[in-house]
Amino acid sequence: MQRITNISATVRAAEILDRHVVMFTPRVIGDAFALTFVSSFVEPDGTTVVGFRPGYSADSVSPHSLNAMWALAQPKGAPEFLFMPKFDWRDDELYLVDVASEAFGLLSIGPVAR
Repeated sequence: MQRITNISATVRAAEILDRHVVMFTPRVIGDAFALTFVSSFVEPDGTTVVGFRPGYSADSVSPHSLNAMWALAQPKGAPEFLFMPKFDWRDDELYLVDVASEAFGLLSIGPVAR
């Protein structure tokens, strides 16, 4: 598993992460705190829920299901978390955890714009 340290979080994203960690309840004893990607959230008629933007949501994952695709992120000023990057991670880039959708508590993770 890759360990990522070239990552930080905005103040608001760190607050959301803190809240998720405090509220975290593993589905099964031994599960770990992770962020998993939520690509869509739709109404019964198939339309996207108003205000929804894709992002990472707090989740409970079994350590037995973790493989090389998972990473341990250790952002400065925010709790560490497991997640599966949506792109190739580069050691020479800086990455940022930010708010993707405040209403849904979803976070974005990506390279810092230069």
